[in-house]
Amino acid sequence: MTWNETHQRTRIIREIEAAAACDPTGRLPWKESWAPLFGDRDGLLTALRARWDRMCQAQLDSEASDASFRDTHQRLRRTHAGMLRILEANAPSAHASGQAPVRTPSSAAASPA
Repeated sequence: MTWNETHQRTRIIREIEAAAACDPTGRLPWKESWAPLFGDRDGLLTALRARWDRMCQAQLDSEASDASFRDTHQRLRRTHAGMLRILEANAPSAHASGQAPVRTPSSAAASPA
Protein backbone atom coordinates (compact mmCIF):
# COMPACT_ATOMS: atom_id res chain seq x y z
CA MET A 1 0.00 0.00 0.00
CA THR A 2 1.36 3.37 -0.95
CA TRP A 3 1.61 6.41 1.29
CA ASN A 4 -1.26 8.06 -0.65
CA GLU A 5 -3.46 4.98 -0.32
CA THR A 6 -2.81 4.85 3.41
CA HIS A 7 -3.83 8.48 3.78
CA GLN A 8 -6.92 7.97 1.64
CA ARG A 9 -7.97 5.01 3.79
CA THR A 10 -7.43 7.03 6.96
CA ARG A 11 -9.43 9.96 5.56
CA ILE A 12 -12.32 7.66 4.62
CA ILE A 13 -12.33 5.96 8.03
CA ARG A 14 -12.44 9.37 9.73
CA GLU A 15 -15.31 10.42 7.44
CA ILE A 16 -17.17 7.25 8.38
CA GLU A 17 -16.56 7.89 12.08
CA ALA A 18 -17.91 11.45 11.74
CA ALA A 19 -20.99 10.29 9.82
CA ALA A 20 -21.57 7.39 12.24
CA ALA A 21 -21.61 9.77 15.19
CA CYS A 22 -24.83 11.23 13.76
CA ASP A 23 -26.38 7.95 12.57
CA PRO A 24 -28.01 5.80 15.26
CA THR A 25 -28.74 2.93 12.83
CA GLY A 26 -25.29 1.33 12.72
CA ARG A 27 -25.51 1.19 8.92
CA LEU A 28 -22.18 0.65 7.23
CA PRO A 29 -21.64 3.40 4.65
CA TRP A 30 -20.25 2.27 1.33
CA LYS A 31 -19.20 3.95 -1.90
CA GLU A 32 -18.00 2.00 -4.92
CA SER A 33 -15.10 4.46 -5.17
CA TRP A 34 -13.74 2.92 -1.95
CA ALA A 35 -13.42 -0.55 -3.50
CA PRO A 36 -9.81 -0.05 -4.70
CA LEU A 37 -8.80 0.77 -1.11
CA PHE A 38 -10.91 -1.70 0.90
CA GLY A 39 -12.02 -4.31 -1.63
CA ASP A 40 -15.57 -4.59 -0.38
CA ARG A 41 -17.74 -3.92 2.67
CA ASP A 42 -16.03 -6.73 4.58
CA GLY A 43 -12.67 -5.11 3.92
CA LEU A 44 -13.99 -1.82 5.25
CA LEU A 45 -15.36 -3.55 8.36
CA THR A 46 -11.97 -5.19 8.87
CA ALA A 47 -10.31 -1.76 8.68
CA LEU A 48 -12.81 -0.32 11.20
CA ARG A 49 -12.24 -3.26 13.58
CA ALA A 50 -8.48 -2.80 13.24
CA ARG A 51 -8.86 0.91 14.07
CA TRP A 52 -10.90 0.08 17.19
CA ASP A 53 -8.37 -2.56 18.25
CA ARG A 54 -5.44 -0.15 17.80
CA MET A 55 -7.22 2.56 19.81
CA CYS A 56 -7.88 0.09 22.63
CA GLN A 57 -4.31 -1.23 22.58
CA ALA A 58 -2.91 2.29 22.63
CA GLN A 59 -5.16 3.70 25.34
CA LEU A 60 -6.10 0.81 27.63
CA ASP A 61 -3.38 -0.01 30.13
CA SER A 62 -3.70 -3.63 31.22
CA GLU A 63 -1.69 -2.77 34.32
CA ALA A 64 -4.07 0.03 35.35
CA SER A 65 -6.47 -0.33 38.22
CA ASP A 66 -9.91 -1.64 37.38
CA ALA A 67 -11.40 1.82 37.94
CA SER A 68 -8.91 3.50 35.62
CA PHE A 69 -9.28 0.81 32.98
CA ARG A 70 -13.08 1.00 33.18
CA ASP A 71 -13.07 4.81 32.93
CA THR A 72 -10.80 4.77 29.89
CA HIS A 73 -12.83 1.99 28.25
CA GLN A 74 -16.10 3.86 28.85
CA ARG A 75 -14.59 7.07 27.45
CA LEU A 76 -13.45 5.22 24.33
CA ARG A 77 -16.90 3.69 23.90
CA ARG A 78 -18.59 7.09 24.29
CA THR A 79 -16.16 8.86 21.98
CA HIS A 80 -16.47 6.21 19.28
CA ALA A 81 -20.08 5.14 19.84
CA GLY A 82 -21.01 5.59 16.18
CA MET A 83 -18.23 3.35 14.93
CA LEU A 84 -19.08 0.77 17.59
CA ARG A 85 -22.72 0.76 16.43
CA ILE A 86 -21.46 -0.14 12.95
CA LEU A 87 -19.17 -2.87 14.29
CA GLU A 88 -21.86 -4.30 16.56
CA ALA A 89 -24.51 -4.23 13.83
CA ASN A 90 -22.17 -6.09 11.48
CA ALA A 91 -20.40 -8.35 13.99
CA PRO A 92 -20.07 -12.05 13.31
CA SER A 93 -20.79 -14.29 16.25
CA ALA A 94 -18.03 -14.31 18.87
CA HIS A 95 -17.21 -17.90 17.95
CA ALA A 96 -16.96 -17.14 14.24
CA SER A 97 -14.89 -13.98 14.65
CA GLY A 98 -11.86 -15.64 16.20
CA GLN A 99 -10.95 -12.34 17.82
CA ALA A 100 -9.13 -12.34 21.10
CA PRO A 101 -11.14 -10.86 23.95
CA VAL A 102 -10.20 -7.54 25.50
CA ARG A 103 -9.94 -7.18 29.28
CA THR A 104 -12.78 -5.27 30.89
CA PRO A 105 -13.05 -4.40 34.55
CA SER A 106 -16.14 -6.55 35.09
CA SER A 107 -14.85 -9.69 33.42
CA ALA A 108 -11.72 -11.24 32.05
CA ALA A 109 -13.15 -11.71 28.56
CA ALA A 110 -15.30 -9.26 26.68
CA SER A 111 -15.80 -8.34 23.07
CA PRO A 112 -13.74 -5.43 21.68
CA ALA A 113 -16.89 -3.94 20.29
